[in-house]
Amino acid sequence: MPHLEPFLRFAHERRDGLHCYVARADEADMPGPMWPGLWEQDYPDDADLNPWCRYAINNGDGEALAVWRALTWELTAGRSRFVIPAYYRDEAAQLRSVSREAVRLVRWEYEVDVEQSEWLSADVGFVPARACVPLRPAPGLWQREHAGFAGLFTLASFRHLTDLALAVGGDATSEITLFALHDPGRTRLLASTLNQAHRPDLAEVLQPGDIFVDLSVVHDLGAGAASYLTVKTPEATDKVELLAGHFSEAFRRYANAASQIRTFDEFHSAIDDLLAPPRSIGTI
Repeated sequence: MPHLEPFLRFAHERRDGLHCYVARADEADMPGPMWPGLWEQDYPDDADLNPWCRYAINNGDGEALAVWRALTWELTAGRSRFVIPAYYRDEAAQLRSVSREAVRLVRWEYEVDVEQSEWLSADVGFVPARACVPLRPAPGLWQREHAGFAGLFTLASFRHLTDLALAVGGDATSEITLFALHDPGRTRLLASTLNQAHRPDLAEVLQPGDIFVDLSVVHDLGAGAASYLTVKTPEATDKVELLAGHFSEAFRRYANAASQIRTFDEFHSAIDDLLAPPRSIGTI
């Protein structure tokens, strides 16, 4: 197993009937922006060339969080993916060009508290959902009546996951929760479970072959204790460690070459290589 970058080191324990794999990254562990062009060059207006619009990478978050998202995407491959972007439900719908009436509304969302320095206390579990209700312009009746609901979105591509990162990434902290179901026929059951009157139990939500991932992130280093990438599964798996090894090596190669990147086209090519999946990987 190769040496792992600090933000890709996962601790494994069994808790509440599930296998839990957690990467914790505080200010010392989370790398800053690697490519000097992220703060030295003006970003293009063209969204396809703009690092923030294309990858949710800028001179604040840098490249590491995109690696977390790439690992999440590869880890959940072959499953039906559903995601809750915390708080910014309507912004996520707008970015995905989904009408608010078409969004699955749920009463419960997952919470990992980034203000806690240890995962055991940070892993809060399901909490009542809430969505952003703007003050200006004045919110409409629908917004006021649905402030206590999160949105459960279908995740069809890595581009969709990036869009959700853009939707929630404007605050000092953000959270995205992903449910990857082995059996796509359980979609309605997942939605109804997250919309029930009493607090769901994640161990009962997940069935064999399912994977749960939560990305809780500190964007402003003064806003919280640590960022957490949390993975939970009913069965033990070596896939988390294998992907962590792959992306650690890819990140090390990228970091070593970042100072040689001159243009945004070269940057995009390097990031595509950084986020690319391994040619083969173990299965859960």
